[in-house]
Amino acid sequence: MKLLKTLAAAAVLGVASFSSNATVISVGGVTWDLDYSNLTASDLFASGKFVQWYGTQSGSPSLTAGNVQAPGAVGSFLQGVGVIDLFNGREAGGTPFVCATCQLTFTFGGLKFDGDLTDGSLFDIAASQSSAFLNLYFRNSNNFSTGSVNSQTDVNKASNGTLFVGFGLNALKEQSGFTPTSGFIDSFWKATSGTAWKHFDSNGEAFNSDIKFTASAQFKGQVPFASGTGEAVGNTVPEPSSLAVLGLGLIGLAGMARRKKSA
Repeated sequence: MKLLKTLAAAAVLGVASFSSNATVISVGGVTWDLDYSNLTASDLFASGKFVQWYGTQSGSPSLTAGNVQAPGAVGSFLQGVGVIDLFNGREAGGTPFVCATCQLTFTFGGLKFDGDLTDGSLFDIAASQSSAFLNLYFRNSNNFSTGSVNSQTDVNKASNGTLFVGFGLNALKEQSGFTPTSGFIDSFWKATSGTAWKHFDSNGEAFNSDIKFTASAQFKGQVPFASGTGEAVGNTVPEPSSLAVLGLGLIGLAGMARRKKSA
């Protein structure tokens, strides 16, 4: 009985350790709450703003001569750069998720537009699954602004940092009323790389994805750039070491329960 109580206490301590250590973590320069409560069923919520355009290249966003295309040009790739302004309730001016002189920026691209609804989307989903990406970067400087993206130098600032988490595309779907120049897109992404990717590998969203990113943007006049905003939801994964502590405690209790039953 004394041994059983000891193991029970160890398991309780393991649970307590799991709860206290896994709530707020810092990885790759970014601090966030793993158990953040919001209006969704998920514990991850981030929002940001971005600039996007259509280009000839499927790789990194480019404003080089000849790359930028008219919105919705068949065979072009939707791409852009942005900055995260809210991460699980933490934001600039309040409780920051990065240091006062740091930023969490993002780039995306490789979303191939074909204008064909055969697969249920104006984008070529099969091709985009091979080429599309969404990358978040931690930057030690905060000199990137979506309001001043006018050259390749400005674009490069968004990826001038450490890869925090990189995502590959699982699926996407335009919302009702979407056109190549305005509207909402729901995209679903799988974490694949970066310093924090294991914390996002939850498979908790539709299509066995890790996050759902809902974005809206609008092109104005003859300008080839569109300003947009986006929100990402998903679930984050606790530290493996914390899960191990909890697991060891529960395994010990299960073993003692079996011994007691056989006795």
